[in-house]
Amino acid sequence: MPKIAVAQIEVFDELKKNVKKILDFIDKASLKNADLVCFPESCLGEDFLNIDCKEIKSIQKKCKEKSIYCIFGAHIKEKNRIFNSAVLVDRSGKIQNVYKKVNLFPNLDLRQTSPGKENKVIETDFGKIGIIICWDFAFPEYIKKLSKNGAQIIFCPSYLLDDAKISKDVFRSYPLTRAFENLAYFVSCDAFTDEVLSESYICSPLKILNKIKNREGIIFADLDLKKITQLRKTYNCLG
Repeated sequence: MPKIAVAQIEVFDELKKNVKKILDFIDKASLKNADLVCFPESCLGEDFLNIDCKEIKSIQKKCKEKSIYCIFGAHIKEKNRIFNSAVLVDRSGKIQNVYKKVNLFPNLDLRQTSPGKENKVIETDFGKIGIIICWDFAFPEYIKKLSKNGAQIIFCPSYLLDDAKISKDVFRSYPLTRAFENLAYFVSCDAFTDEVLSESYICSPLKILNKIKNREGIIFADLDLKKITQLRKTYNCLG
């Protein structure tokens, strides 16, 4: 039964401060024997980074030291293009996957950012997971492809800007809704800043297991993946 940690952290304009914050919270997650800790979208800031930069390597080193998986958001430069990305580092410190955000928010994602083209289910040593980023949550059929392909846990690092045009209730409702319609655990991780919602959730298909609001901190939940198998047999609504 994997233990998942969600780190709702403050994000700064300085890359060095963001990296230190991530390393500190990996330590906090490790102390509670978490298998994976998820950080927000763009939590390294708006610097355009190469995947092999020293800052990312320091996160890889920490994951290896603590034998923990980590998901963090960064703007990755690749072949003269910038992708809003979620990087998955495994227990050995290797980068197992880099998901490039497919559904960019109109007029809000960095103008230089290019959309990704694909997504996939990732096999970890504790189960099958999927990763989306923020505005991807508005495309349920896109997400359902992950659950249909076997994802038992779906992670959604976010930077949910407080937009007056969108009710906060919309942002609050999507983690549990996406968990139920995918019959999967759904983990949303927002940042803690003045300009975002600052609410993060760990949801089973039937209820909210843990949440954190309006503060920096870390939350945990043990996820029983056998229940996902049972629920998918019972409700059979993935199509």
